[in-house]
Amino acid sequence: MTIVINVEDHALEQVVAQLDKLINVISITELDPVISVQRELLLVKVSTDEKTRSQVLETVQLFRAKVVDVAQDAVTIEATGNTEKISALLRVLEPFGILELIQSGLVAMSRGLKPGSISEDER
Repeated sequence: MTIVINVEDHALEQVVAQLDKLINVISITELDPVISVQRELLLVKVSTDEKTRSQVLETVQLFRAKVVDVAQDAVTIEATGNTEKISALLRVLEPFGILELIQSGLVAMSRGLKPGSISEDER
C-alpha cells in the first residue's frame, strides 16, 4: 500500500509510529521523491462530437496518453504520469466535457536495487 503524506519531519515520525503499531504492517519504507518513481493512473471519458473529436485526439497525443475506447459521443482516455501532468491534462480536457473520471492517486517505487533486495540472478 502506498500512503502519501506531505508533512514536517515530526508529524511524519508520528504517522510512522502509529502505522508501525498495526498488527498487519510488516514494514514501512519512506521513499524520497528524488530517488523514487512516482506515477498516477487516470481513466477519463470525454464528450466528443464530429467537431471536437480531432481536438481531443490531438490533446491525447500531446500528453502521450492513449485512447482506450471510442464511442459515437465520447472518447475514453488512459494517462499515466506525475501529478502535475495528470492535472494539466484534466484542465485541457475540461472544456470538452468530462463525463466520467477515475484517478488512482499516487503510486511509488524506489529506483534501482535497494540494499538487501534480491537481484534478478537470485530469483
